[in-house]
Amino acid sequence: MIARLARHPGLSAATRPATRRERRVVLLLAVLVTATATLFFPSPAQADPSHCTIAQWQKPDQWRECAKKLPAVSSTMNDCMGVPTPARPDSGFGGWFAANPKLGPGITDLYSKYGYAGYTYPIYNPDCASGASPLPSDASATTTIANGELMVATGIVGAANAFRERAYEPDKMWGWSDKLVKTATKAVYQKVFSIFGVITIAVVGLYLLWRSRQANMSDALTTAGWAVLVMVVVTAVAAWPLVSAHLADSTLVTSLGIVHDAVGPQSKTIPLNKCENAKPNPVLGATHDPRLCYDHRPPAVRAGDTATEAVLYNNWLRGTLGSATSDTAKRYGRVLYDSGSLTWQEAALIQKDPSQRNKIFSTKADTFRRVAQEIKVDDPDAYNYLQGKEGSARIGAGLISIISALAFGFFDIAASLLIILGFLIFRWAVVAIPVIGTIAILRPASAGFKRLINIVVAAIFNIIIFGAGASIYLFAVDIIMNTASLPGWLQITLVWLCGIVGWLLLRPYRRITQLGGKSPMGEIANIGSWHKRFFSDLKGVAIGAAGAAALGDVEAQDKDEPKRKRADQTKDSVPPAGSEGPVGTDSPPPSADDPAPAGSPTPRPTEESTPEPERRGTPAPAYAGDDRVWVPETGRYADGSEDRRDLSYTVGQSEAALSADASSFERDFSRHQGADASRSRN
Repeated sequence: MIARLARHPGLSAATRPATRRERRVVLLLAVLVTATATLFFPSPAQADPSHCTIAQWQKPDQWRECAKKLPAVSSTMNDCMGVPTPARPDSGFGGWFAANPKLGPGITDLYSKYGYAGYTYPIYNPDCASGASPLPSDASATTTIANGELMVATGIVGAANAFRERAYEPDKMWGWSDKLVKTATKAVYQKVFSIFGVITIAVVGLYLLWRSRQANMSDALTTAGWAVLVMVVVTAVAAWPLVSAHLADSTLVTSLGIVHDAVGPQSKTIPLNKCENAKPNPVLGATHDPRLCYDHRPPAVRAGDTATEAVLYNNWLRGTLGSATSDTAKRYGRVLYDSGSLTWQEAALIQKDPSQRNKIFSTKADTFRRVAQEIKVDDPDAYNYLQGKEGSARIGAGLISIISALAFGFFDIAASLLIILGFLIFRWAVVAIPVIGTIAILRPASAGFKRLINIVVAAIFNIIIFGAGASIYLFAVDIIMNTASLPGWLQITLVWLCGIVGWLLLRPYRRITQLGGKSPMGEIANIGSWHKRFFSDLKGVAIGAAGAAALGDVEAQDKDEPKRKRADQTKDSVPPAGSEGPVGTDSPPPSADDPAPAGSPTPRPTEESTPEPERRGTPAPAYAGDDRVWVPETGRYADGSEDRRDLSYTVGQSEAALSADASSFERDFSRHQGADASRSRN
């Protein structure tokens, strides 16, 4: 054919008609090129037919337009197909704690928009009618177990979010108590203070008259001034009980708000020059509304959005699509979650107009089918998870969600409960002031009133400090969870460690009722261990008494020493001349070296007389309990002491007595410790 064309150079391709043979050759070449391209070049069917980026799929105002561009799927609904029914934001275990934040137009996230809706794993099987793709027999059982685990995690996160929001919004938490505080305070003031307060004032007057007899003007003025101060405080609180309670509330809320704005989860407001919603011609699906660029969420709600996404949504993705970080999860995760969930606005619209229910549900079901079909083409592994064929992986994801919720929630819940306790203390203090003030008018009986004031002031400072620590913890959680380079297990571990460190560092401020030292409430709680303190004090007293007794024995022996010397001198003195013999059988004869004048009387022994040398016989015992053995050959006792008044022996005996007393008290103390431990276990 080519040679024939070369032999006719004068004919152009446009004017010369093609022969049948040429047409067959061209057709054969076209078929070969098409087959080669199909076998050896990538198929364009794998590309996203919506032509939307991952960022567009993650924005609520744009993913709906992206989903509409996906190929339509048959709308034939089968009961076994598994298209999820959208759930309400307050459904399930977590919904027990859920409340509509009632935010205006602006930036929202999963928790502030959907609450706890949609946290269940779907079982999707569009081929159930034909049986072309049967599911494993245990798919339903494993998915049910995983959904139960995810329900527990949702409840823990829901409790943490609810306590946190109520801790920083006392008006919503304690609005019901305003009537109680007002009624109880006025009743106590009228029935107790107005009657018994008069009696107390009379007692104060008598006390001042009695003190005036002693000419103690300063003490009298102090007592009178204190009585006036207590009466003014009690009267003011009783006249304006709600103002008093709300004053403490506003002080704490303002302080906590300043702390949260400084170190809490940061606002995600987008500058107008970078916000798509502020541009005159927004991109695909975006709405021109500059209000959508601002973040109006309170710090507590922002922290709830962070915790819900990190703990619940990511683990839901792991069980639904097999991963929380894959491109498939980033592209289709949000729209799949929206297909099985209702926003607060949609739930309110259905409640207001039930006819909108079918329209909203059918739109979400159509979106789910379109996205599921696209996942089947793009990522078959993720589609297996979506169908429920990976049941064991779903159970693991549910277990991880429980561990993550516990790691995050323990410190957050504890901090919120302490703050709530502080607000409750203020209201009880307002009710109790008229009762305590009735007695506290008398200054010597004012300890209870002073303690109540100390509790209120300490609660204010300690709650602010503990609230600052909780804000720093939430800020750390926000940074950790939004750091993409950290794996999931490390994020949860770091959050858990941050909670432990915060709990340890803020331990002194957990005593809400006292700035420092022992807590008065702790004294009441530790009343069961009174015997420990009693025997400890008794042991110290006994040891001191034994030591004093030992020193007393030594001093007594020192005082009796001159008397013993005089007695020995009298017994061992020389008899007078002309006597029949020595005074006693044990007395030694007089010495020849001391002659006496003839006929001179024998001098009476006096204190000034020179005593004779002590005999080397057996000495008298030092005291009744002295059982030492005297050795005449050595002139010493068997223990080596030379004299019955030897100090080392006395001290040794005293030390032995002290040791015996200490051992006895140690045994008693140990016995009572065991009894206390047994009562505690019971």
